[in-house]
Amino acid sequence: MLFSISVFVLVVVLVVAVIAIGPAFWGSPWHPLSRGSIKKILDFSELKAGEKFYELGSGDGRVSLSAAEDYGAKAKGFEIDPVKVWVSRWLARRAKVSENAKFFRGNFFETDCSDADVVYLYLTHQAMDRLLPQLREQLKPSARIVCYRFCFRGQAPDKINAENNLFLYRMGRGTAVNAYS
Repeated sequence: MLFSISVFVLVVVLVVAVIAIGPAFWGSPWHPLSRGSIKKILDFSELKAGEKFYELGSGDGRVSLSAAEDYGAKAKGFEIDPVKVWVSRWLARRAKVSENAKFFRGNFFETDCSDADVVYLYLTHQAMDRLLPQLREQLKPSARIVCYRFCFRGQAPDKINAENNLFLYRMGRGTAVNAYS
């Protein structure tokens, strides 16, 4: 009996470790954010009701859920982990925002963001460096990208918050080099 419990606990710990740590190796660290941090991110993004909000590497989807529920956005979250996608969809149904907050399982490098008004990223520098050319090609000139903790290396943000951990880029602006490279 004790052996069975030990094996079960070991399996649970391994599954949690793979879910929480594994995605960091593919470019999207999972770090659950507080409601206050989510509000700061969405306020900083200048999100307006009816805008299309894309979250690449959405984790449990709470940023997209808040965009839909609290800001009236049409949110889409893209996540490679099927468990997190399931959790996101469940949370959307529970919050009664599943019409305005949709979650998709897939690789965000293969996501078409061409109709997004705001793209939210909490990705590593390596993933962002790889993603930037794709976003430049796809996004409309009025689109905004808001990045949490990691900026685009070699690009000057249009706006930085006081804590220096939120970076806003407007696609219709220039490509000056930033001081965070």
